[in-house]
Amino acid sequence: MQKRSFLASTLWRRHQNPWNWLVQLLGVLLVALAVWLHRGTEAGAGLALFLVGMLDFRLPRFPVSGRFPKRIRRWIRAEVVWVNKPWTRSKRIEAALLFLATLFMLAVLWWGSLPGLGLTVGGFVLLQARRANRDAGIDP
Repeated sequence: MQKRSFLASTLWRRHQNPWNWLVQLLGVLLVALAVWLHRGTEAGAGLALFLVGMLDFRLPRFPVSGRFPKRIRRWIRAEVVWVNKPWTRSKRIEAALLFLATLFMLAVLWWGSLPGLGLTVGGFVLLQARRANRDAGIDP
């Protein structure tokens, strides 16, 4: 049991490394493209890329300055904060909505529906704007 816990914590630490996180994100995007194109080889390559993102690359430190590195670090930090949050009712609802949104996004990609894809991305943008407004003190 302790070995499994050590493995999970090691993989979680590696996932928080920006280089590994980017490789895993590219793997997820490749799987999404494979679903869109109905191709098994691309899906396999995307899953392999995601698994490669769990390895220790021993690359130089990720850049600190610049817009892109700061944005990547902010996304990773937000993910870590969300995962470490206790399982309250609101987090369960967020997890269920995330699961349903993922299923919906996979279905939209599978059917190749551009309007559905646009509506999905637009919905996520609206949710992000709502969250930014709430953080700024604007009551929606």
